[in-house]
Amino acid sequence: MLKLHESIVTDLIESIVSGQFAPGTSLPNEIELAEARGVSRTAAREAMQKLQSLGLIEVRRRKGASVLPRGAWNLLDPSVLEVAVKYVADVDFFHDLIEARLLIEPRAAELAAQRANDRDLERIGAALTSMGAEADGTRGPGWHDADLSFHASIIDATGNWVLRQLIVTIRAALAAEIRVTGQHAADPRDSLQMHQNVFDAIRRRQPTQAHAAMT
Repeated sequence: MLKLHESIVTDLIESIVSGQFAPGTSLPNEIELAEARGVSRTAAREAMQKLQSLGLIEVRRRKGASVLPRGAWNLLDPSVLEVAVKYVADVDFFHDLIEARLLIEPRAAELAAQRANDRDLERIGAALTSMGAEADGTRGPGWHDADLSFHASIIDATGNWVLRQLIVTIRAALAAEIRVTGQHAADPRDSLQMHQNVFDAIRRRQPTQAHAAMT
């Protein structure tokens, strides 16, 4: 269960990132926020502090809080990034996410081919099997869940804790690709074969081929 201030933060992130509160907009102060939400001033204060730490708002003495422009936001924070993927309409934002994924994942596949253990291979293979069960001409929730599991399992197989922290970025990048290319941009069966090629290279301990297949 979310704490009171976390629930407020979640709602305000949605309002800010969606554009309901545009940059420069003044937000309610602690007292007003506490009264509007029916929470203590402490909970309201903690919520404002969290938003400030995420770069979403600026708080000035006697002037209150105002929304900062997107350039100041901590977009790598999961709570911000996942909302941004839903609402931000800037094409460059999506292209940057996709570009980041293309920098990270081929190297991750290469490392996985060198380091994956039997358990890692089992998880990657299971995700691929789940994708195959969903490859019926559509890309529904089941497909996307399995796809994410496939990519996350490869990153996990690298054994690199920094890359593991970037899984949320990969998730957002995959969601961004759906918005940019469209829900049915490619036949799922073709995509499944590309994923199979990546898995085969990892399973056969072929780092160069795994890198190329993921590119």
